[in-house]
Amino acid sequence: MAITLRQLHPLFAAEMRGLDLRFDASPALVERVEAAMAEYALVVLPDQHIDDATQLAFSRKFGPLELPPHMGVRRAAPPRIHPALYDVSNVDARGELLPADHLKHASNRANEEFHTDSSFNALPTKWSLLSARLVPATGGDTLFADTRAAYDALPAATRATIAGCYAEHYFWKTRSRTGYVVTEEMERAMPPVAQPLVRIVPESGRSALYIGAHATHVLGWPRQEGEALLAELNAFATEPRFVYRHRWSAGDLLIWDNRCTLHAATAYDRQRDKRDMRRSTINEHGPELSSTDALGIPAPV
Repeated sequence: MAITLRQLHPLFAAEMRGLDLRFDASPALVERVEAAMAEYALVVLPDQHIDDATQLAFSRKFGPLELPPHMGVRRAAPPRIHPALYDVSNVDARGELLPADHLKHASNRANEEFHTDSSFNALPTKWSLLSARLVPATGGDTLFADTRAAYDALPAATRATIAGCYAEHYFWKTRSRTGYVVTEEMERAMPPVAQPLVRIVPESGRSALYIGAHATHVLGWPRQEGEALLAELNAFATEPRFVYRHRWSAGDLLIWDNRCTLHAATAYDRQRDKRDMRRSTINEHGPELSSTDALGIPAPV
C-alpha cells in the first residue's frame, strides 16, 4: 500500500497512512517521517496497534530516549508498562480504574494545561510519541498549538522584545496546582531550569516560541512583568487559529515536536472510562538517561 500524507490543519499537522510499524520501520520510512515532521511538526499515524517494544524500537530511530525520572523513589510494585515509557493512563497493573484519590489523577489534570513535554529538564527534548492503546468513548481529546506559526504572527516589536530572553521552567508549578505537596526532596529531584523564549528548529530553520504552563517567569525581568509577558504569549499561541484538536482512536500513534508545539489534554470521566496511553520521548542527542540520573540522584535499589 502506498503511503499517503494529508494535512489536518491549515498551518500544521498531517496524517500519514499506508504503513504498519509492526512490519516496516525501514530507513526510507524513517526518512519520510522526519521530512513530514520538519514540515508539519505533528504527524498522526492511525491504526498502529503496537506493543511497547515496537514503540520503543521505532522511537529510537529518531534519537536517544529520555527516560522517565525515578526521583530516587523505589516503586511499590513492578511497572504496568515498559519502564522506558511514560504511563499517561488512569488504569492500574490489572487494567482496573485507579481509585479517585490516586495521585496520578493530579498529574493527568496538570496535563490539561498547554505545555511542552520536559521543558523543565536541562536535556534538549526533541519529540514525543504517544500511543493510544485504549480510549474513552467520549472526551479525552488532545489539543495542539503550532508555536512556529504563533511566532510568525507576533508583532515585530514583540519579536524584538523577546529576542535573547530566557524563562524559568519548573515541573512542580503545574503539579502543585493539582494536589501535589512538593517537598524539598522533590524540588531537588526536579529543579527549575532556564530555557530560551525562542528556539530555532534545526530541521526546518523556523523560529518557534518555547513557552507553556511550566514557564514561571522571564529571567532578568521584574517578576510580575515577566509573568504577564508569558501569560500574554501563552494566550496568543493557543488562540483557535493555531490549534488542532485530535480525537483519539485506539491504535493512533501521534508524534509531535516539543520544540515548536504546545499540547493540552482535555477532560473525560476518569472514574468511568478507561484510557491507556503510553508515551516515549526522545532527545536531540544522548546518552539515554532520565533527568534524575543526569542530576546524579542515585537510582533506588
